[in-house]
Amino acid sequence: MGEDDKESELHENSPKGDGEDYKLLNLILYFLFAVGPLVGNAVLVLMRAVSASYLVDPTLVLAAIPAFMFPFALFQLFSGAISDIYGRIPIIAGGLVVFAVGLFATAYASILNLFILGNVILGIGFGFVNPVILALLTDTAPPSDIPKRMGIATALASLCVGLGPFIAGQMVTLGWQSYYLMFLIITIVCLVGVVIVKRPPKMNTVNTGLGSFLMDLKGELRKPIVLLLVVTTFLVALSYLGVFVWTSRALSGVIDDGTIGFLLLGGGISGAIAGFLLSPLSHRYGFAPLLGLGFITLFSGLVLFILIGNTYAASSIVFVGVALLCVGWAGGTLFPTTITYSQVISPEHRGVLAGIVTFAFFTGSAVVPILFAPLFQIGIQEVFIAMLVVSFILVLFLVTTYRKAGLNFQT
Repeated sequence: MGEDDKESELHENSPKGDGEDYKLLNLILYFLFAVGPLVGNAVLVLMRAVSASYLVDPTLVLAAIPAFMFPFALFQLFSGAISDIYGRIPIIAGGLVVFAVGLFATAYASILNLFILGNVILGIGFGFVNPVILALLTDTAPPSDIPKRMGIATALASLCVGLGPFIAGQMVTLGWQSYYLMFLIITIVCLVGVVIVKRPPKMNTVNTGLGSFLMDLKGELRKPIVLLLVVTTFLVALSYLGVFVWTSRALSGVIDDGTIGFLLLGGGISGAIAGFLLSPLSHRYGFAPLLGLGFITLFSGLVLFILIGNTYAASSIVFVGVALLCVGWAGGTLFPTTITYSQVISPEHRGVLAGIVTFAFFTGSAVVPILFAPLFQIGIQEVFIAMLVVSFILVLFLVTTYRKAGLNFQT
């Protein structure tokens, strides 16, 4: 299918009256897309307070990350496809109800195992929200606006990777439970908003019925470009989010939680700026130069971390901050690119593809604490060397994906 055909099909599959008609809904969706990383990444700073509350080693608290990410990733694989059939809003609303239950369970957990169980429930709930938001945002977007919307959404997510730990670091004096209770209130408000605001009509799909989403999922996973996107997005998570997780662990107990949160916020802001600039720069220059800059900043940040070595001291904190800025920019460029491709290569299955790509990203996020833990026992430097190797593999896959996608938004 040629590029003009893709654009025509995208218009045909978009509800009439896009833009201003759903402005309030889109604002709520953007905010909700930020809630996931705000909640899921707060443990990077809260781990010391939580470990003190349960009298366990801080590394054990990191189990909350895969506890959240594995179900989060798994259910995204199906929720986007289900929303293609049964509608976006009902799936989002149901996911928010489960997410609210998880927030309550996490805040009032009396032992570490219940805290981890609460994160499992959180992951299940938001797994029914995250990819459906992306699909709903693109339902009313003309093709030229898809990079902009994906850039904004992923920029917010990148920002909140750092903003969540920063806010949590400031609230830790109130008790780590207060952070989860605050988002319980926010989630309930967003749930009411999503239900009552004007929504687009249900998209027309070729197949309907309980099992049709499995057929759609199987069909998309047979496409080489989709498999390339899966592997590429998985590798982006290993290198990008892996840096945030293990930098936080290395700094825990070395500097105060508020400073750790501030450093992570810098990386999040850098990623957010990259995400916001994705659309205008890709329209002007195409994706190739942006991907090149993303790889340069990723390699620069990892090399700087390696040069810092295993010893963290006050004199090295500035360099840690600079390295996080570099890696944050890389993540804010590379992840939105894979998301954008997923939303234009098969317009009739946006929900399916959003689920597949976000499944790959958060599966990568889930294995980060597990995969690099043995290397951390040797030293943090070894962790970053391994991430550098992963990044070289990422270059090969993303360049191949870029060539195979055959899509260019340059104007």
